[in-house]
Amino acid sequence: MTDSAVIVGAGVIGLATAYRLALDGLAVTVVDAAPGGTAGASEHNAGWIVPIMSTPVPAPGMLGQALRWMARRDSPLYVRPSPRPEHVRFMINMLRHCNPRDFASGVEALTSLNERTLQLFDEYDKDGVRFEHHRVGQLLVFTTRHTMEEYRSASAPMERISHTAIPLSGDELRDLEPALIRRVLTGLRCPQERHVDPASLVRGLEERCRELGVRFLHGSPVTGVRSNGRSVTSVLAAGEEVPGDLFVLAAGVRTGPLARLAGHALPIRPGKGYGFDDTSGSVTLRHSVYLGEAKVAVTPLSDRLRFAGTMEFGSSDAAIDPHRLRGIARSAHAYLPDFPAAAQPQGWTGLRPMTPDGLPVIGPLPGKDNVLVASGHSMLGVTLAPVTADIIAAEVAGGRRRADSAGTALPFSPRRFGVRRARSTADNRR
Repeated sequence: MTDSAVIVGAGVIGLATAYRLALDGLAVTVVDAAPGGTAGASEHNAGWIVPIMSTPVPAPGMLGQALRWMARRDSPLYVRPSPRPEHVRFMINMLRHCNPRDFASGVEALTSLNERTLQLFDEYDKDGVRFEHHRVGQLLVFTTRHTMEEYRSASAPMERISHTAIPLSGDELRDLEPALIRRVLTGLRCPQERHVDPASLVRGLEERCRELGVRFLHGSPVTGVRSNGRSVTSVLAAGEEVPGDLFVLAAGVRTGPLARLAGHALPIRPGKGYGFDDTSGSVTLRHSVYLGEAKVAVTPLSDRLRFAGTMEFGSSDAAIDPHRLRGIARSAHAYLPDFPAAAQPQGWTGLRPMTPDGLPVIGPLPGKDNVLVASGHSMLGVTLAPVTADIIAAEVAGGRRRADSAGTALPFSPRRFGVRRARSTADNRR
C-alpha cells in the first residue's frame, strides 16, 4: 500500500506529479535543491502547450546542420566542443537516432502521449489551479515554402488527435498578425495550440499543492539515497532524512545523477535554451508565433512579449552567451520589423533535460520497486507535464489504471536504456 510519496524536483513536472498524487490521497513531500520561487527551466521557456510541435529533437539531418552551424555562435543549434566522455557519448548516441525510422516512431509515441493534453489543462482550470492561460492558437511562419512543407509533414500524425496545421499565405498570416514582415511567404495556423505564462503555472501548481497539504522542502539538494534491498527507504536532503513509500525523480537535468545515486544511471543531459522578455511594446501579437527558419518562439503574455530559442549542447551552467541572445534579437527583427534590430536584451537561460532519442523518461527505475522517473522532456515540459503526472499516478494506483496507460507509457520507459548499474551512496543500506 502506497500512502506517502517524495517528489524530488519542484519544476513543472514535479509539481504536476505532486498535485496529481495529492488528489489521489497520498501524503506528498516535494524536495528541491533551489530556493523557493526559483524553478529554472520550468519558468524560463516559451510557455507553449503544443502537441502539434511534439517531435523528437534528434531528426534526420539535425546534427549535420549543427556541424555546419558550429562556426556561428548565434546559430539556432550549437554543439559546444567538449572532451568530456559523457558529452561525447551522448552526442554519438543522439546521432544514431537522427534517422527517419526512429524519428517517425518517436512522433507516433508523442502523438499518443498528447491525446489528452488539452483536457488535462482544462481540468487544471476547473480545479482552481490559477495561471495565465491563452487559447488563441499558434502560427508557424516561414520565408520559404520548402521549410513550411517540412513542418507540415512532421505535424501530420497529430491530425488523428485533432491537432491540425492549416496552410496560409503570407497575406492571410498578416491579416491575423499585421506585425509580420512582407517577406513571410507562407505558414501554418494551428488553432488547437495554447500558451501560458510558465512562471504563473509553476506558482499556481505549488499554491494548489499547498492547499492539498503537500509539504515543500526548498533549498534542499538530495545528497544521498538509502535503500533496503530493492526499495528506497529515504533520501537525504540538506541534512534531513526524508522517508516515503514512493519516490519520484523529477529533477530535470539533475535527474541523471539522482538516478545514479539510486542505482541505475540514465543518459539525461542538459541542452541550454536562451530567451528574454520585451516590455517596450514595440511589437504587439495575439497568437504565439514560431519564426520557422530562425527557430525562435515568440509568446505574447499579459505584460510582455517573450522571445525564446536556440539549443546548445555541451554547456551545463547558467552562463549567458550574449552572441546567442543577439542572434535571437536579430531573428526577431527579420520577421517582426518593428522590433529594434540593435536590441541588447537582458536574457536568461534554461537547461532542458535531453535524452539521446529525444523522448521523455517516464516510469519505474530498473532495480528499484518504489522509484519512478519523470524527466527528459526536452522542450516539451510544459506541454507534457499533466499527462506525465497522469502516467505516474496510474503506475502508483496499479490495476486497471496502470493497464489502461501501459501502451502509451511503454516507449518512454527507463528500461529502454538498458542495465547501467551504479553504486548508491552509503552502500544503499547504512
